[in-house]
Amino acid sequence: MRATPLILATLCVASLQAGALAHDAAAQDDWDVAVYPILAWVPISIGIEVEVPPIDGGGGANGKIVDRRFDGAFLGGMTASNGTWRFEGDGIWAAFGGDRVERPFLTIDVDLIYGHANLGRRVAPDLYLTAGVRYMAFDYDIVIGELPGFSRRPGFWNPLVGIGWHRPGEKVEWHASFEGGGFGVGSDVDLSGTVRMDWKPTRHFGFTAGYNILYLKNTDTVRNRTVTVEPTLHGPVVGIGLYF
Repeated sequence: MRATPLILATLCVASLQAGALAHDAAAQDDWDVAVYPILAWVPISIGIEVEVPPIDGGGGANGKIVDRRFDGAFLGGMTASNGTWRFEGDGIWAAFGGDRVERPFLTIDVDLIYGHANLGRRVAPDLYLTAGVRYMAFDYDIVIGELPGFSRRPGFWNPLVGIGWHRPGEKVEWHASFEGGGFGVGSDVDLSGTVRMDWKPTRHFGFTAGYNILYLKNTDTVRNRTVTVEPTLHGPVVGIGLYF
């Protein structure tokens, strides 16, 4: 995998800087701010499907991975809410892949880096409608069947719409959200969902735990061929929160 510790360090610094800015904003206005400088995501299920259609009636292939690999993931983020409006931002790095030895032979390595932000408007108690954007750098190497290997590093912006449910509390908070997007503007499909609980034993420090799922479908042209890659990851996430 090509992801390096520099990526993790950059995301950590960005999260801490966001926390400092969030603290200043919370002190000036009636906003509740949470910063998550460290989140560990451990997908327990990884699925990747690849399709390369034939050219002139031949030379195509498709398949799914069987033996999965996961090299790690890092998330960091922040939220800010005044009750009516809610802002959320986060970033992720994930390195994963898989193999299939049966015909057609398939091996995949993927690095996924993205930044995400949305703005929500409360429409009912604890319920928000959201709109946002996700930037994705999708770096993959694919070898399938007898075809030449494919390497690509596309980056794209995905518009998103969704819904969020957030129940604040002095000691315990509950969060759930779903977003969908892409719409062919960036990737073909971008779907994500999360359920999370924050436990705050002290006023400004706590722990968070939950479950994340991410599905993407990206169609790209490599060497005059249309390559469709569909990764799906889901699993638990745990981390720490700072609250202002």
